[in-house]
Amino acid sequence: MRALLLCAVLWVSAADGADCSKVVFSANPNYPPFHWVEDGKLVGASIELTERIFGELGIHSEAQYLGPWNRVLRAAEQGQIDMVAALKPTPQRETYLLFTTARFYVNPMAVFVLSDHRIAYSGWSDLAGHTGLIARGDRFGEGFDEYMHEKLRILASNDMEDSFANLLRGRGDYVVTSYLAGSAYVASKGLDAAIVALRPMVNTGAVHHGFVRRSPCMKFADPVSSRLRGYEADGTTALLIAKYAEKWRRRAARRGE
Repeated sequence: MRALLLCAVLWVSAADGADCSKVVFSANPNYPPFHWVEDGKLVGASIELTERIFGELGIHSEAQYLGPWNRVLRAAEQGQIDMVAALKPTPQRETYLLFTTARFYVNPMAVFVLSDHRIAYSGWSDLAGHTGLIARGDRFGEGFDEYMHEKLRILASNDMEDSFANLLRGRGDYVVTSYLAGSAYVASKGLDAAIVALRPMVNTGAVHHGFVRRSPCMKFADPVSSRLRGYEADGTTALLIAKYAEKWRRRAARRGE
């Protein structure tokens, strides 16, 4: 036992003293306006602001597109990257990620339904008896994950786009996803009249940056938190969210021409 404790102390000391010359980070590749993949590169509000913050700290950074969201989370869990941008803190994720104390931005979760197949909805319990759709790897926080797995019938789709496609095909009755990301996607596809978000929100949470606990770059969690707090307070983050929501809509419109 003493030997194991000594190894653990040595490992922590080595990690604390290790150099972080570049922060390699990734994100969900299909989560506009926060982040998405375009021409093989991650873009979005979180990508621009994160690169700006590390530049201010004098640290090189690189946003890497790693593939589907599950693969990003697995890379973080295995210590293959240094940080994941703008995701929901959950107890399971906290085992391998240290989340910034400041949020990146508010990110309430919502129930989306077809406008001509609305559910009488006033809270979580009203989803029972219906089939829900979520993107594989998504977590919602604030107790909804546990409630969903214990009480609700849920089908996992490859990503948010597939969830909405399956909703339109009648393979589910509702989609649970970020209100901001879901609304941006629905608007970009011209589906505002066909798909609506119900009230109240599933929860009122936020997304935070998560530093990989096995990475020496974890030491930057506090200075990054300070800058995230400042940029939300001065309105910069909200402006970037609006900028990339519009960029996503224009991109979708071009693809539809």
